[in-house]
Amino acid sequence: MKNTPSIIAAVLLMAILLMYWCTFQVRSTEVAIKKTFGNASEKPIRIDDEDSSFFAGLNLKWPWPIQSVVKYDTRLRLLEGRIEEAPTLDSKQIIVTTFATWRIVDPYKFHTRYNEVKSGEDALRTRIRSLKKAVIGNHNFSDFVSTKASDRKLQEIEKEMMDAIAADAQKDFGVEICMFGIKQLALPANVTQAVFTTMKKTQEVKADKYRSEGDAEGTRIKAAAQAASGRIMAMVERKAARIESEGLAQVGEIYKKFEGHEELRIFLDQLRSIELILQNRAEIFLDTQIQPFNLWNEDTRIEKSNAAAAN
Repeated sequence: MKNTPSIIAAVLLMAILLMYWCTFQVRSTEVAIKKTFGNASEKPIRIDDEDSSFFAGLNLKWPWPIQSVVKYDTRLRLLEGRIEEAPTLDSKQIIVTTFATWRIVDPYKFHTRYNEVKSGEDALRTRIRSLKKAVIGNHNFSDFVSTKASDRKLQEIEKEMMDAIAADAQKDFGVEICMFGIKQLALPANVTQAVFTTMKKTQEVKADKYRSEGDAEGTRIKAAAQAASGRIMAMVERKAARIESEGLAQVGEIYKKFEGHEELRIFLDQLRSIELILQNRAEIFLDTQIQPFNLWNEDTRIEKSNAAAAN
């Protein structure tokens, strides 16, 4: 009876060790495969697998070295491509950096090909790089970079890459590509300069076109204005000639009325001449014997008065 506690402790220890050696737990974010004498089972073990014998993720196995368990995290992983140049269909270089989210869905296939996740990830990156370059090589440079939005086909190119990579990854790697896209699109220095030069020439052609259209429109407007001005001037000249002819006719009528009063006509003409000469407040020093300034001469005024009285 003295050894009872020791026996109980030994039994408990053996039970704990036996449970440790003969059981394993699979979390909801994991998938596992059993290996019997080094050979992996094709049937994966998941916590939502109804055919697996488990209790809250607890599964049974034979102790090592008979059986062992390999677990893989099934949560999404991010894989980013390296920055590198790739040729387009029209032999131009472009830098396309991609990203992908993936997860292991067939642990048996993944494990039989790659012992570690890191080696499988490197192989997947290499495969994505190869397929990416193949898709880029089927498209012209304008499908990636263009001044016209209608020429760019980035979404179609992303879909082509996604379809090719997803099918390849499922078949050869046992992984699912959940998302794929172009992270960065850039141009090499020499291509960038060539693109800028092309864009500059394109804009210069547009500018020349707009300038020529503006010059043509300006010429048209100027010609129309000159034509309108010519019509207006012709109309004004005709009206002025008509007014002048009417004025001359009226002057002729007036002169006819003064034919019998020659001295009065001369007197009025002299007054009109004086008015025109002095209309700007001019100061003039002349001899009063000179017409029409002889009107200020006293003898002339008397002579004019006598002549008027005689008439």
